[in-house]
Amino acid sequence: MKFVLYSDIHAQVAPFEAVLKEVEKEKADKEIMAGDFVMLGPDPGAIVEMVRGRKNCDVIAGNLDLWIVDKRWEWMEPKNIYHEWMLGMAKGTRERMTDEQIQYLHTLPFTLSYMPEPGHEFFIFHATPKEIGDSSALPLRYSDEEVKEHIAGVTADIMAHGHIHGPSVRQVGHQTIVCCAAVGMSWDGDPRPSYAVVEYKGKGQWHAETKRVDYDYEAQAKYNENCWIEHGDRIAKMIRTGYFWNPDHMPH
Repeated sequence: MKFVLYSDIHAQVAPFEAVLKEVEKEKADKEIMAGDFVMLGPDPGAIVEMVRGRKNCDVIAGNLDLWIVDKRWEWMEPKNIYHEWMLGMAKGTRERMTDEQIQYLHTLPFTLSYMPEPGHEFFIFHATPKEIGDSSALPLRYSDEEVKEHIAGVTADIMAHGHIHGPSVRQVGHQTIVCCAAVGMSWDGDPRPSYAVVEYKGKGQWHAETKRVDYDYEAQAKYNENCWIEHGDRIAKMIRTGYFWNPDHMPH
């Protein structure tokens, strides 16, 4: 059984279209979107409709999707000026979505699980198995022991997540962990969007790899610079360089 996974689209249409062209070529049995449709991009409603229109695509919520559903700007005290910027963007994002699109995000599950054969599970979440991403993540800098603390209790052969914006395949003990992020913008120094392919070969054997996709990220950067989002130049910088716009305040 073959799975193709992507996540962290962040309201960016052009890189998502580029990824989908490659996804179609994979001819997977199941397509999975691992959260964060919106925020950090100009076209949230368009992305929701694009994903909803995908046949054979299962979806989970990301942490920034919940910011829209929960109206964080109405009840959360900003931690700093950067957090205040994000909360303002959340409000503007919701204003550009329909009630139906917001309700769709509200109904999404937080995890998915597949078992091609008894005893061989593939488990998907956005950030960690226990937390959607506002306070926890699985960055590559974590040691195996730190990762084991976050995945404790999960017995799946293989897991996949998004959230950290740098694709990877990692072995931790007897378990494989795949990061399929990100479509919208990368933070690992490679500006190309990414996705992952996970295939069950039978008899407990899995194969996982991540892939990058080329597209015109300079045009997309300029589009973000001139869109409705305040400080769109910050987002444009990430799209151009593949690095987080403010390295002194990395999200995770």
